[in-house]
Amino acid sequence: MAYEVKPGQGSAFVNKNKTEDWHPPYTGEIMLPDGNMHYVNIKPGKTKAGEHWFAITIGKPKQKREDNQGDNPKATVTPIFKSEDSDIPF
Repeated sequence: MAYEVKPGQGSAFVNKNKTEDWHPPYTGEIMLPDGNMHYVNIKPGKTKAGEHWFAITIGKPKQKREDNQGDNPKATVTPIFKSEDSDIPF
């Protein structure tokens, strides 16, 4: 059974694309109560007293994509040429 995100839930994982100190250590996605998916960034920290806390930022909305578009929603097939007078039978 596939994991299904419900409103008010989300997940975050280690940011494998982190190249700068200011990049968040954890990134993911969250579904807001209205049903819209958004990106989420999480940065752990510690207070002066040594208590752990997390800075959480909800980012831009994720673009919805149709199931038949696969991993690349912009990928399309465009014919190079079209000729109705061609001798090729296909």
